[in-house]
Amino acid sequence: MKQIEISIGLAILLLMVLRLCFTYPYAALLITLLTLLLSMLYFVFSFGLLNQIRFRNLFKKEAYKDISILRVIGAMGTGLVLSILSISILFKFQRWPYGNIILLIGLASVLPIVTVVIFKFFTHKNRFYKTLLIRLTIISAVGILFFFIKSETLLALKFRDFPEYVEAVKNEMKAPENLELQKITNDIRLKMESTE
Repeated sequence: MKQIEISIGLAILLLMVLRLCFTYPYAALLITLLTLLLSMLYFVFSFGLLNQIRFRNLFKKEAYKDISILRVIGAMGTGLVLSILSISILFKFQRWPYGNIILLIGLASVLPIVTVVIFKFFTHKNRFYKTLLIRLTIISAVGILFFFIKSETLLALKFRDFPEYVEAVKNEMKAPENLELQKITNDIRLKMESTE
């Protein structure tokens, strides 16, 4: 299951970087589906994934004989936070509403978990806490990066070949209730899509 997590995570990052470099068909759809898959992996299977239990042993009682119930509950809570964090990164990247707020909630939720994991790692030197700390550091770093990147910057990177569209969207972002600006932005978007 760890290989699945790494493969999905790397694919998401690669597709995001490629999307920032150039436009390709179904980019948003691919990124969204892979992020939702990663989020579901964290949300549903975190008790096994984070405790390094193989998928075939996930529902076998003997796989958990050396793992305390508190560690399983902690892994489930961590999986919930990782799920929220991955979805919030998607929201920010796609420039969907409330992306920054959800990302802030995810980053604030991961702080106590990181604190506990660091404390446990230095007191127990357990491999579980080391891998969990690495996982949390990577996902939190991506979250922090996206938190500090402005939506306008992502917009300008994604559509650098269409400055007229970027300017129209920026104007619409300043006055989101203005129907005239929405119509102008939509017309420019349709014109842009017809030229691709």
